[in-house]
Amino acid sequence: MLLEQSKFNRVGLIPARYGSSRFEGKPLALICGESMIKRTYDRASASKKLDKVYVVTDDNRIEYHCEIFNIPVIRVDDDCETGTDRCAIASEQIDADIYVNIQGDEPLIDPEAIDRLCDYFNPNLGVANAYVTIEEPYKVMDNDVVKVVFDSHHCAMYYSRLGIPFPRGEDARVHQQLGLYAFTKERLQEFSKLPMQTLEFAERIEMLRFLEHGYKVLMVHVEDDGLSVDTPKDIKLVEDRINAYN
Repeated sequence: MLLEQSKFNRVGLIPARYGSSRFEGKPLALICGESMIKRTYDRASASKKLDKVYVVTDDNRIEYHCEIFNIPVIRVDDDCETGTDRCAIASEQIDADIYVNIQGDEPLIDPEAIDRLCDYFNPNLGVANAYVTIEEPYKVMDNDVVKVVFDSHHCAMYYSRLGIPFPRGEDARVHQQLGLYAFTKERLQEFSKLPMQTLEFAERIEMLRFLEHGYKVLMVHVEDDGLSVDTPKDIKLVEDRINAYN
């Protein structure tokens, strides 16, 4: 249900971490001559629903790079488990009604996807996550693509890097979770206080923390490419997509 949200103050938070086991320095990687973090920031800033956008980082190099382009930065400690944990710390420094977590490895994120997530966000649940329906068969078996299944109320039942649901039936649609979340301040700060459980540790999917502790996560369908950068090989895919647009 589309909700009246004009009274809410919404900020976008882009967590950016330099260290990565699969892609060191990923936020500063160049995509068609421009850093990934700047591309993500510019796309997020084009949203009509966000009042302001910040990069949240623990790294001097990322902070300096952002300052060159006048991108607002919030510094956090470097011992956070996930990007959402970084956003929870950032929420203690800036006040808002709704915090939208835009993963820093989504340089092609559609601003309209952010707007739609904001429009359908339910403050009573306190957390929402965007998804797209997978059209490319190879993504179903790609372990870097997180899949999600949800109930008839569009609340997440499980996230996995495996292809779920198993397509034994003829009408098994597979949906991809996007690195795009919205939280109330209360729910975001609750997340960082909840201990990581077995499934989150196994899958390395942070939204499983909410499910394992009995919280509801509203899934919101959006139109987006669903093309994120997980490893260096993904840079070429993003550049090809940008060149195709141009």
